[in-house]
Amino acid sequence: MSDSEEQGLNCKIIAGKVRISNVDDFLSSLKTIAHEYAVTIQAMDAELIAGEEHIISAVKKAIRATERKRNITSDLGLEILLYAAGRRQIERALAMGVSVSEGEKRVAIVIVDAREEKDLEMVAEEVKREIGLQEEPISELALEYKGDKKECIKKFFDITEAELKAVGEPKLKMLVLERVAMLDVLK
Repeated sequence: MSDSEEQGLNCKIIAGKVRISNVDDFLSSLKTIAHEYAVTIQAMDAELIAGEEHIISAVKKAIRATERKRNITSDLGLEILLYAAGRRQIERALAMGVSVSEGEKRVAIVIVDAREEKDLEMVAEEVKREIGLQEEPISELALEYKGDKKECIKKFFDITEAELKAVGEPKLKMLVLERVAMLDVLK
């Protein structure tokens, strides 16, 4: 049972590599599946994700903001991106999305059923098949940094060396989660 199921949240996260030859086609495929199953599907750049907990936190906060009518946008997928990015600015949050460029990408895709009634495993299988996702374990999203991931996260979330030194390298994920939580305060 995943963390999201334990907490009564009906969401499924899949991660892996995908080759995007046409951004519009990629996004259109996700939108079509989302519409067909009446769910929200949001793709994110896996290099900017600090683990599964980062995505789950963003989803929970986006749903709560929507339920309380404190949301910034009327689109749950975009609201999730805003929380995941820890930013109010839509343009900045979109940089976390996968809509920026073509080529081979590591992505994290979250599928959310806010009404908590759908079997998201079936939806995830269709997403993987439709976009050609070469799935990797969710644990790959964790902060076992490969290449420049740590630097990308520090830069995107404006985490300073002083902050990191104060809390220690292993706490980078906590600094990212703090940024996600702070969006509520900044509204």
